[in-house]
Amino acid sequence: MKESKIAEYYQDKSIFITGATGFMGKVLVEKLLRSCPGIERVYLLLRPSKGKDVTCRLEELINNEVFHALRQNQPEIVKKLIPMAGDISLTSLGLSAADQEILNSSVSVVFHTAARINFDDNLREAIDANIKGPQKVIAFCSQLKKLQAFVHVSTVFNNLDKGEIDEVVYPSHLDPLKLTEFVDSMDNQLLASITKQLVGNCPNVYAFTKALGEQVLQKYCSENKIPLAIVRPSIVTCSLQEPIPGWIDNLNGPSGFIVGVGKGLLRTAITDCNLVGDMIPVDIAINLMIAAGWKSAIGGMQQDNEAKVYNCVTGSHNPVTWRMFNQYGMAGWKEYPTKDMAWYPSINYHTRQIPYKLEQAIYHYLPAYFFDFVARVIGKKPIMVTLYNKIHRALTCLDFYVVREWKFVSNNPIQLLDEMSPEDRRLFNFDVRDINWESYVTNYILGCRRFLLKDNIQTLPIAKRNLNRLYWLRILLRLILLVVLGFIFYKFFF
Repeated sequence: MKESKIAEYYQDKSIFITGATGFMGKVLVEKLLRSCPGIERVYLLLRPSKGKDVTCRLEELINNEVFHALRQNQPEIVKKLIPMAGDISLTSLGLSAADQEILNSSVSVVFHTAARINFDDNLREAIDANIKGPQKVIAFCSQLKKLQAFVHVSTVFNNLDKGEIDEVVYPSHLDPLKLTEFVDSMDNQLLASITKQLVGNCPNVYAFTKALGEQVLQKYCSENKIPLAIVRPSIVTCSLQEPIPGWIDNLNGPSGFIVGVGKGLLRTAITDCNLVGDMIPVDIAINLMIAAGWKSAIGGMQQDNEAKVYNCVTGSHNPVTWRMFNQYGMAGWKEYPTKDMAWYPSINYHTRQIPYKLEQAIYHYLPAYFFDFVARVIGKKPIMVTLYNKIHRALTCLDFYVVREWKFVSNNPIQLLDEMSPEDRRLFNFDVRDINWESYVTNYILGCRRFLLKDNIQTLPIAKRNLNRLYWLRILLRLILLVVLGFIFYKFFF
């Protein structure tokens, strides 16, 4: 790579990655192989599951569409991926003695992306993954003879009791290790009864435990002189450019919302459209992680022995409001509708519960109960009410974030960009100021259509005909409703 100091640094280096099969993990593995082709080995910690060993899981990973270009253009490079059976919840990560020795003698940079991201109340599982997990990973990695940098993926949505979140690891009134001991000593029923008290002002156990996980890593790395970089993305969304514009593989966050609106299922929601919706394309976050690993390795420990924290956000330098996001999204669905729609795509936003609940009953549950009744009559399984119950539970998890706004300080990514060569800024671009939101959201729609709904672009003519029919059906039903209301009004008053 011409004048790429980052690619030059990773030349002949071996990397260890946790969470490689996750959304961010897939993009990280693909980007390292494609943009740092001189890399020696990429060791992946994989957990055998559902009767599949790690070799089978690696094969599934490589066959993912993210790796399509690599398989076509550099088929031999995927041989640099080495699966290792293990689990972050186990001592020494559950690795065999042979695998431990291989890692111990070869790995220079560790990327820890594994986490539990569920927005629920299961504090025990969240602690196991987001506090004990990082603790066990760093304890093992501290033994690696060639370790030069440890990169941890956190979230910018922790410590939300502060109006401004700076690029520092904030102390907590709770000691993370004492908390884990306390939780381990009680049964599930007792823990469930006091979870809200323990979590305090945090919106969920995910944000709560990710903040404490940062503290565990900072303390350990400071004591053991391990260069630590913490990358805190905001809401991670589809790719901007790499490996495929608009690539997405899950319904988390805005993705599920976009799909629900595009299918005509989601007609009303709680959102303050005047607020900034801070989201970050996945490839932007991954490029920053790779660059942060390089910077930590060549720069060594900071003078204060503290972690280098990167708030990976867009709101500080290139904000987009929920209103703008909705406008671009609706325009995208009108231009690229999906083939199978339940209704004409449209949505109303509210900041108060009463009008939201009223529209929820009219637009969601009334049609759902009607179609479930018809399903029962014709001998089919009723699914619509159950579907809407799931949709509303998922949306409830997001309510906290879409009616509030925070200021995220994001100076360290800009400073890092300034230290990179022009070639590195091109190859590992994470400058959020370059994002064109209208173009990005349009690609987001196309990505959801292609990768989540499995709707080939060749169906677009059919989809547009269906959209047109639903548009006129909506007009017809509105006219009928207007006539009926007018008739009732006439009869009542005249």
